[in-house]
Amino acid sequence: MTGDDARQAPEADDPRWSLLGDAALWARVIRVQREDIAYFKHLFESYEGVAIVRTVETRGDGTVAIAVLATADFRDETDAILSDVAARGAPGFLPAPLPPVCTEDWFLHAWTREQSDD
Repeated sequence: MTGDDARQAPEADDPRWSLLGDAALWARVIRVQREDIAYFKHLFESYEGVAIVRTVETRGDGTVAIAVLATADFRDETDAILSDVAARGAPGFLPAPLPPVCTEDWFLHAWTREQSDD
């Protein structure tokens, strides 16, 4: 697979994923209960290098939208992990659209800000 193939439009590939700018980073957004953020964060951290999780939107109903960020090479593994969680039924999650604020620049700015807070 060439670099261009890995970065093709998500509609032609998988509508659950959104390409974030030129970084070849893909985002899949799911909605979870606020108390389940840590589960997903630790789950993906335990699979070193597969994906990272960022909270992108807090909602008034007690749920949050989290973005699972992966490179094209790890999208299938990320999907497999989420499929396994769904098959087990807990914690529950629903697909969600990528909020408009979530661009490559927004994620990089948020990450840079987090690094400077340490």
